[in-house]
Amino acid sequence: MKGSTYKRCKCPATYDAKGNRRNCRKDHGTWYYVADVGFGPDGKRKQARKGGFRTSDDAEKALAELLGRVNAGSYTHDEGQTVAAWLGTWLELKQRAGLRPSTVRAYRSHIDEYLVPHLGRLRLRDVRPSHVDQLLASLGNGKRKAATVRRIHATLRSALSTAVRRRMITFNAAKDVDLPASQRPNVKPWEPAELGQFLDAIGIHRLGAMFEVVAGTGLRRGEAVGLRWDDIDLASRVIVVRQQIVQESGRKKNKQEPAPCPYCDAGHLGVSFGKPKTASGEDRVIDLDEVTVGALIAHKLRQDEERKTWGEAYADHGLAFAREDGKPLRPDDVTKLFGALVDEAGLRRIRLHDLRHGQASLMLAAGIDMAIVSKRLGHSTITITSDTYSHLLGGVGRDAADRASALVPRARRTAPKAPTDGDRDHLVTTSATDSPAEQVPETTEPPLTQVNEGSDPEGFGRPCGTRTHNQRIKSPLLCQLS
Repeated sequence: MKGSTYKRCKCPATYDAKGNRRNCRKDHGTWYYVADVGFGPDGKRKQARKGGFRTSDDAEKALAELLGRVNAGSYTHDEGQTVAAWLGTWLELKQRAGLRPSTVRAYRSHIDEYLVPHLGRLRLRDVRPSHVDQLLASLGNGKRKAATVRRIHATLRSALSTAVRRRMITFNAAKDVDLPASQRPNVKPWEPAELGQFLDAIGIHRLGAMFEVVAGTGLRRGEAVGLRWDDIDLASRVIVVRQQIVQESGRKKNKQEPAPCPYCDAGHLGVSFGKPKTASGEDRVIDLDEVTVGALIAHKLRQDEERKTWGEAYADHGLAFAREDGKPLRPDDVTKLFGALVDEAGLRRIRLHDLRHGQASLMLAAGIDMAIVSKRLGHSTITITSDTYSHLLGGVGRDAADRASALVPRARRTAPKAPTDGDRDHLVTTSATDSPAEQVPETTEPPLTQVNEGSDPEGFGRPCGTRTHNQRIKSPLLCQLS
């Protein structure tokens, strides 16, 4: 890369024989530099200019430093973008990379409601950790949960990390900041009796089998709504999770085109089809119990009758759980239906997602290994499973302690012999008034048949009071052993 310096002043421009502009020799004006710093995405040359230097040497020194960073690959330039402009660009990049619609909505909400109002006016290169600290302080005003604040921060950190990789800024100002403490809340699913009461109450409902499947497999809401008959093998009693249905609000309001559908040409305004939430949850195989299989068979027969009733108007998407006309269910409608059914059954309110937690708690209570539970639920890591459900493993720590102790070989213990007078602890058996040379005369101690809560009137040097208030264990032998 190359560059040059030049001077600008109010004097009329003069040129040499070759037509190059000459620098003014007078001691006024300022010096500038211009340097090639690479090529843009369009293949055009990119240059950096900077002025305000008092002398030519100052400009030359700054130019040499710049070219050194360019040649070393550490040069960055934000192209004059503000934080607001970059966040918009970053979100478009994420969308083109195939980010899930639900994640895009969450990022857009963070950007529009929090990040742009607080940081949007700043130049991207000017963002400092102090700005991020101020953002977190304003968000953590008690109106939002710590987990929400951490998610907003994660959006900003991801956007700035992309800017660092693209050599637009030198460091990520959101990387090393103090975040509010956040703990994963302990889940409180139904007890087995409550779950059984609910499933019995909804057995005749049109979508009762769907809640039976969620409770028996731990499927997420979108995975259950997106389950297709092609992914269910009733003979082998397994299902394969290949897709989910995601809620897409605002398409009609924003006059957007319907989301494309792989099973129909019209598409859908309120929902879209996509992959499961995590990569580990894709194509996972879940075994079914006999009760769940029976519920699915009965539901399929009912759905076949609906298909006959609708005839050609039936929009078949191959879904196991759909509307009466075959179109996909909206996940939010399923959540509302679940709440209504819970109230009708007279049970305490829980979330639909708590049926998934209930399946995990039942498996752990049955002694199923944590790794198997994590794989069945489709968690990205076993750590999530452990952090979420470890409080449900009552007695596991106690059992582990007993097993570990059993591995240590120990000699058989016997009760110690009763101490003789010569073995007594003189700190206890010697009177406080006796001199070291004097010995207490040998006497026969009276039996401990009554509680002595006062002083020692007989002067035997015994401790005042009794060692225990439990009369059943006040025996001479136990006193000697103690």
